[in-house]
Amino acid sequence: MMKRIFSCILTLGMTIILLSGHNSNLIPAEISYAAETVENEGVVTIDDEYLIPDSIGWCTYYVVVATNNTNSDISISADFVAKDGSGNVLKKVNDYSDAVKKGQQFILYGQFLNKEIANARAYEYEYSINPTDRCAYTSVSLDTKDIGDCVEVSATNFSKFDIQSVGVRSVFMKNGRAVAFDTVNIADAGITFHGGSTNSQIIGTRAGDYDDMIITYTTVSNHSMAEDL
Repeated sequence: MMKRIFSCILTLGMTIILLSGHNSNLIPAEISYAAETVENEGVVTIDDEYLIPDSIGWCTYYVVVATNNTNSDISISADFVAKDGSGNVLKKVNDYSDAVKKGQQFILYGQFLNKEIANARAYEYEYSINPTDRCAYTSVSLDTKDIGDCVEVSATNFSKFDIQSVGVRSVFMKNGRAVAFDTVNIADAGITFHGGSTNSQIIGTRAGDYDDMIITYTTVSNHSMAEDL
């Protein structure tokens, strides 16, 4: 099990540039900058970390952008903890992905209600990983389209097999700083995304003023994909 503890946030991102010129009164999170990352092969590399409040003051997201630099496709589960200045745990939450492709960038996050972390001074997370043979990442293509106040994300399952829904996660950036986070699932019915199907969802409806975004997706096959490892 790997453990990371941060009160500072790294903000060097791989981004998809939309240059959409959105405007809002959203105030970005106050974040400190630190230059700490994991460079070694054979591990999950932590690329970026962001502390992002939502636009209505209800919750705060602790977002980790990472890359699977292990030697296999993996499933990953992460526990996020908010602590006060004395080290007492205020809240613990969990996030996971059932299938991350070898070499793939992905996002995990902890969502905290602001009323439960009013005295938070630091955040910890620890994660565990296991190999999997059910990653359907290469069966899916993803396209984005700026439609004014938000972004339309379209996914296509170009295989002949049904897979589980495509989990899309995105960090919205303004002048290199994270200002919003959003996540959606794309499917045809429930969690099923049929072979040969294309479907879409909208993200960023409350992102406010942004000019770039980081976007990742994951998806899980209903059968072994060992031949694609």
